[in-house]
Parts: sequence; structure tokens; C-alpha cells
Amino acid sequence: MRETVTVHVRIPRREIAYFNFLLESYEGLASVSTLDPKEGVLELQVPPELMGELEAFLSGLREEIPLELLEVEPPQAP
Repeated sequence: MRETVTVHVRIPRREIAYFNFLLESYEGLASVSTLDPKEGVLELQVPPELMGELEAFLSGLREEIPLELLEVEPPQAP
């Protein structure tokens, strides 16, 4: 199984579909799961080597929508 970094973010509920659409346009950057749709909490799984690109993506997105970084969990050791 491939190691990934887990990132939790919170965005406005109405922006979840937009966020998913944008993230999909960056093919292979991260996979996303909605943990709490009412609160807008998303879980992103990103390969460690792409964390810099994900951080740039999230930083740019903050200019368009409110985005709160909740937690970053490093990959678990095998």
C-alpha cells in the first residue's frame, strides 16, 4: 500500500463540489473524502512527494474561498 499524508481541511459547505472539481483538475495530486458535509470537513490523501504542490493549491484557493487547515498527519510507518 502506498504511503500518503492525511490532510483535513474545512471549507464552506456550499463550496465542497467546487473544491472537488478543482482538485480533480490536478490529476493525481490528492484523493478527497467528505468526512462531515454539514461542517465542510474534507480529508485529503496526498503522496508525500506532492505535499508542496498541495500546499500551493490550498494557498491559491484561499484567495477564492474560506479554507481552514485543520490537521496534517504524516504517513504511518509500515
